[in-house]
Amino acid sequence: MKPDKLWELAGSKNSRLIVALDNIPSDPTKLVNSFKEFAVGVKIGLPFLLKWGPSQVKHLCNQFGNSLYMLCDLKLADIPFIVAEEVKLIDEYGFDGLIVHLFQGGIREVSSLPSRPDLFGLVSMTHKESRLIDEHFKELLEEALASKLEGCVAPATKPEIIRAAKKLAPELTLISPGIGAQGVQAGAAIEAGADFEIIGRAIVSGHDPGSVARAMRDAMNVSLKKVGEM
Repeated sequence: MKPDKLWELAGSKNSRLIVALDNIPSDPTKLVNSFKEFAVGVKIGLPFLLKWGPSQVKHLCNQFGNSLYMLCDLKLADIPFIVAEEVKLIDEYGFDGLIVHLFQGGIREVSSLPSRPDLFGLVSMTHKESRLIDEHFKELLEEALASKLEGCVAPATKPEIIRAAKKLAPELTLISPGIGAQGVQAGAAIEAGADFEIIGRAIVSGHDPGSVARAMRDAMNVSLKKVGEM
């Protein structure tokens, strides 16, 4: 199943940019307002929740839920019953999608919930030390497909994994972190086969997040033209 809202925003905004809000240095509402014109969504991580609290998370979902795709990334990895309970609570916050780990198994029980956000299964990570997960990414991708998830997460720092994921599971929406602060240029993951790129520190830590977000979006659009998607 396709994450329709995400793709609709991509078309209306001419953008494939998702901004990661993790350890952000400034007021969240002001920050999101500075780049919302150029992004299709925001990814809210566990550091954000721990620093700013649940009320701020709910506030962002309420305020920006109509204009941005709200993606939750709380590192969900537990027995199926617990993950399912977490997903139900996350859904109440107003999130459109969430990232789940797959290595623990049992994700089919979660994906079969009658009402849930879109699910993106993590099949690899951006850092070099994620060897144990990376060695099994094809099996994790098969788990995502069998569980009928909407998408998967593959790192921009490992384009060979993006290419393989796109070839093996073209029906999944592929989102890719690792741009900017981890050394990969905006647009590189799209050229490898990703559908959306996730960028955090390179945008939120600067003095002018809006201008950086616009430049990142424009670079992605150049890459989309190269691969014939625009």
